[in-house]
Amino acid sequence: MDLKKVKEKLVDFYASKKKLVLIGGGALVLVIAAAIFFTVRSANTSQDTTVQYVSVTKGSLTESIDVVGTLEAQPMVELAWESGGIVSPFDLKTGDKVPKDDVLLTLEDSSLSSTILQAQSDLLDAQATLDNLLSANSALYTAAQTLADAEYDLRQYKSDRDYWNVKGSSWDAIEDARTAYYAAQQVVWEKDAAHKALSNLAANDPKRVAAYDEYKAAVAASEKALRALNFLLGTYYDHSVETNFIEYDQAKAAVEEARVDYNRYLDQSDEIAAAQANVQALQNTINQARLVAPFDGTVTEISVVAGEKVASGATAVRIDNLNNLIVGVSISEVDINKVSIGQKAIVTFDALPDKEYQGEVNSISSAGSDDSGVVEFNVTVKVLDADESVKPGFTAVASIITSHVEDALLVPNDAVISRDGGTAVLLVDAGGSTSVVAVETGASSDTYTQIVSGDIAEGNQLAVYSSTSSGFSGMGGMGIITGGRQPPAGERRPQD
Repeated sequence: MDLKKVKEKLVDFYASKKKLVLIGGGALVLVIAAAIFFTVRSANTSQDTTVQYVSVTKGSLTESIDVVGTLEAQPMVELAWESGGIVSPFDLKTGDKVPKDDVLLTLEDSSLSSTILQAQSDLLDAQATLDNLLSANSALYTAAQTLADAEYDLRQYKSDRDYWNVKGSSWDAIEDARTAYYAAQQVVWEKDAAHKALSNLAANDPKRVAAYDEYKAAVAASEKALRALNFLLGTYYDHSVETNFIEYDQAKAAVEEARVDYNRYLDQSDEIAAAQANVQALQNTINQARLVAPFDGTVTEISVVAGEKVASGATAVRIDNLNNLIVGVSISEVDINKVSIGQKAIVTFDALPDKEYQGEVNSISSAGSDDSGVVEFNVTVKVLDADESVKPGFTAVASIITSHVEDALLVPNDAVISRDGGTAVLLVDAGGSTSVVAVETGASSDTYTQIVSGDIAEGNQLAVYSSTSSGFSGMGGMGIITGGRQPPAGERRPQD
């Protein structure tokens, strides 16, 4: 019976018999319910239930996660000009293998800026300075000679100074007395200047008189300090004696200064580092007119021609390290804990449908990212045996092998059913009856599931029920059939 026609008849009936319907609404509901019931029942009668018999087998099983990504070379770089100019003639070709620091392209000298030309000139002197530091180290020998001369002079001046220490007093005491004498002399000079600044006042002016008294007191203190120094020396500290002392002080300072220079040149790591930095800075300026390979790689693209005028920032060459090809993929939080560094993978490419390549997981991100409500983790798979057919940019499918078991008890996936929060199978006995057997499952592939435990064995027959319909499917459905008939001989199909 057609539900649409039933509905149309009920609507027509309601329109023509509105009053009757209002009075007998309960009866109308019963009519509608009955119509739907018989329609559904009629539709369900077209469903067929089929049973398939499968065998429990033993064999190996590989569980994998299949993910799609893009092949990339790591590292990869697109080199761009840092200065404008005219491209010089070159022999570089796509596919060439280039070593690190190899100059790939240059700009013509006539088109270079004055800054780059000056750097080319300065680099010669900077390199010579660096080479001298690394090999000859002439500055060290000069410093050593200066130190030797200063120490020789110091010994001579020390002898001259020591001659005046007639009493053999402690040199610390003598130096303290000299310091006190010079401090007193400084006060004398200050008080003398203050007194002279008041010379415009009358001789008996209180300020001028007070300033003069302070000056005389300072002179007296200085003379007292000098007498103390003379007493320690045992001789008078006159100009000639003072000269010898000062010459010794100067010679001592010269030795200390020369020793600092010598020690600095003895370990020239700082000077060498500074010279290397200067050379590198000049080289960087020069390289603005060059494109230099930053690593060993293969030229995969050239986007300029000789004689072309280019602007700063224009891309010219792409280099890929084709010895390190990586497939970047995203794996959901549900599966990420099944993946670990070092797991093997099978890599295939849409562009190479008949080839498979070996791969290996070499990195897993520690944090996931939320993409439209799905948390995913970045994983990279390295292709281990790539050939010349494999090119960066290919779309790839990486099948990461998360589990592999040998000699496992296997059943087809359709034979496993859910029951009471666990899993089970329908075991067929010799008489053809079926019974539910609880099992524990392990790894699974697209077609088979490993049975870890359960009261079944290799060669056992299992039943797989399914329902099909040729028309409208309504309420209800097939449940698990726990009793059954003897499997027909033609329906027993053990799986290889």
